[in-house]
Amino acid sequence: MSSPLDQPMRRRGIRILIGAAAILLVLAAALAIYLRPYPAGTKAEQAMAPGKDVTVTKEDGVLRFETTAEPAANFIFYPGGLVQPESYAVLARSLAAQGVNTYIIEMPLNLAVLDIQGAKRALPLLNPRGINIIGGHSLGGTMAAEYTKNNTINVQGIVFLASYPNSDISRLNIPVLSIYGSQDGVLNLEQYTNSKSYMPDSFVERVIEGGNHAQFGDYGIQKKDKGATISDDEQIQETVGTIVDWIAALNASGT
Repeated sequence: MSSPLDQPMRRRGIRILIGAAAILLVLAAALAIYLRPYPAGTKAEQAMAPGKDVTVTKEDGVLRFETTAEPAANFIFYPGGLVQPESYAVLARSLAAQGVNTYIIEMPLNLAVLDIQGAKRALPLLNPRGINIIGGHSLGGTMAAEYTKNNTINVQGIVFLASYPNSDISRLNIPVLSIYGSQDGVLNLEQYTNSKSYMPDSFVERVIEGGNHAQFGDYGIQKKDKGATISDDEQIQETVGTIVDWIAALNASGT
C-alpha cells in the first residue's frame, strides 16, 4: 500500500519532468532559430537552371557548375556559415561560364566546420584537364584552408572571399588569392591583417571598392554587414574577373 506521502512526491516528480521538458523545448526552439540559414535569393535560384554553355547538376551533396568547353580550373567552394549553398549559384555559374568549373559543397547544418573534409566528395567529379583550387566565403574559406593543410596533393591554389586562415599556411607552397569588399562589416579586419603573417610569399590581395560581405552570394542582408555602394552584379563581376585572371597567371607559370 502506498504512503500518503507518495502522491505529493509523484506530483512533484511530474512537475519537474514537465518543467524539464519545457526547458528542452525552449532550448530546441532557440537552437533552431540560431541555426536557421540565410536562404538563397531569386537571382541564385535562377542561376541554378541549366543553360547552353554551363551545366548545373547535383551529386553526393555537391552542386556542380561546369563549362561545356575545356576548363582552365576546378574550384571546390565551401559556403559561408549558415548560408545555403545555392546562395552562391550566381558566382559559381559566372565562374563556370569563364572556364572555371565550380563545385559548391553542401555542409551539415550549413556549417563548414562540421565537415572540413567535404572537398573529398568533389574530387571524383573534377576534370583532369584543369588545375584544382579550393576556397570559400567567410567561415568556408577558413575551413577550406584547414582541409588543404593535410591534402596539398590535390590543391594548386587557395581563394579566400572575405576570409582568412586561422593558422600558418605559408609552408604549403600553394598560391593564395584573397578578395574582400571595402564595405565589409562582418570580416574582422584586425584578425584578417594579423593573418597575413600566415600567408605565403605568393599571397595576392584584391579589395573590391564598395563591396560588402554578403554580396559574394545572394542571400539578402547579413547581420553587422555594411551597405554596399556597388551592385551585387558588379561585385560578382569583379570577383570572377579577379579569380579568372589569377588562374590564368597560375596556368601561365606552370603551377
